[in-house]
Amino acid sequence: MSRNNGIGPPPAPGRRLSAKRAAGFTLVELLVALAIFAIMSGFAYRGLTAMLDSRAALAKESRKWRDVSLFVGRIERDLAAVLPRRATAPSGTPLAPVSSAVDASGMPGLALSRSGSALAANVSAGPQRVAYRLREGRIERFLWESVDAAPRDEPVPVTLLGDVTSLAFRFMDSRNSEWQTSWGPPGYAQENVPAAVEMTLVLASGERIVRLFDLPRML
Repeated sequence: MSRNNGIGPPPAPGRRLSAKRAAGFTLVELLVALAIFAIMSGFAYRGLTAMLDSRAALAKESRKWRDVSLFVGRIERDLAAVLPRRATAPSGTPLAPVSSAVDASGMPGLALSRSGSALAANVSAGPQRVAYRLREGRIERFLWESVDAAPRDEPVPVTLLGDVTSLAFRFMDSRNSEWQTSWGPPGYAQENVPAAVEMTLVLASGERIVRLFDLPRML
């Protein structure tokens, strides 16, 4: 009969090996865990990339339509303030109050004489000559300090809108309500202004925008 001194018999070799296996991961289990983590990380990265791309595309689209809205608003304000007053080019050539030519050279676009702003404290307070043209995919705006330009008065164009394919205007004759593609060529400074101006804008992304502007009735 053996005595029990509080110390049990040593565990069998098989039991010791099972305990060690239960305490850690095998190499296969570790590789499987890493593979699962890599797959989940790949899905998460693709989802994050798609979300960031969508956000950038949405911001770009929002900026595009904001710029279009600002441009349309600017040209609408200019046409709403049109004056039935002939202008003079820096070369001395008479210009119609509204013309389908930017300047005396006949460059296509839109030019007009407009009233100033009573609230402005600079040259914008008086009548001005304004013009729009399309050049190399950009819409540019010219602003002369007065309706009658001084010699060598060549304003610096300001870009209002980019990525534009085409910009065209039509003019409604107030006498017969017919549309014309040209109005007030240089040297023919007719006093009458069209009843309305139609603008067709085609963006590089394919959108086609048509706006009709009613001009003030001239007494």
